[in-house]
Amino acid sequence: MKRANIVTIGDLFGGNSRYRCGTAGPDSPSFHWEPPHVAQMLVDLEDAARESEDEEDVSEERFYLGVITVSPPKSGVSTLLDGQQRLILISMFLAFARDRMPTNRERNRIDRVLVRRAWNRSPEPRLRLAPEDHAWFAHFILPPGATARLPQTAPLGSPRELLLAARFLEHAFAAYDLHDLRSIVDFLLHHTAVCRSLATVHQPAAPDMPFAPSLPALPAPTPYRAAWNDNSPVPSPYAVPQPAFTPAPKPAPVSAPAARYRVAAE
Repeated sequence: MKRANIVTIGDLFGGNSRYRCGTAGPDSPSFHWEPPHVAQMLVDLEDAARESEDEEDVSEERFYLGVITVSPPKSGVSTLLDGQQRLILISMFLAFARDRMPTNRERNRIDRVLVRRAWNRSPEPRLRLAPEDHAWFAHFILPPGATARLPQTAPLGSPRELLLAARFLEHAFAAYDLHDLRSIVDFLLHHTAVCRSLATVHQPAAPDMPFAPSLPALPAPTPYRAAWNDNSPVPSPYAVPQPAFTPAPKPAPVSAPAARYRVAAE
């Protein structure tokens, strides 16, 4: 794996790739995004997908979700050090989409992005959440058809933020028609990308020699795309960085989808 490379969501969760949520610092790797974060990311994704329909030639990497940082794979599994919130939400979105597709072919195509299945091996989730979240995620999100039968009341011990995100997605998907759903899923898998940065592994240093500092993660390759990260407030989509790295204000009025999401979030 390269030190850093641009990969689409379909490639990130393709092949034998598997990830588990971890942390490189004191922050918990559990899911903690609130509905406004979920709403903003959905609005960004919807807007980018609709814009791509109006263009004849769409580049492979059209919409960027920022930088994610992973450890070198160990037994085929990489630890996700930064980017947990974005990838958990993407996985939930795909699970909701899978359970609402009309054909087995479409459902199986999306399911392979969520779960690695191989002969003579037990199915393995592409993304394993933190221990306090994964049991709920594995029961109510990952299994085929699970998102279509969410419980009416929260089971005891349910992770609050995951449950809120699931309810929000349930509300959002009720407004999609089949054309919208197929268009957004195709755009998400093939034209939405991240910059995957490989964390530096420190080797034992010789006596009286300091450890070499790790290299900084590469920024997203195009400055005019949305600058998403897991720890900042709700970002301003398509912000244009200025020389002082201050994003330009977005003068456009709130779109109808954004208004609908924000009302739901309240």
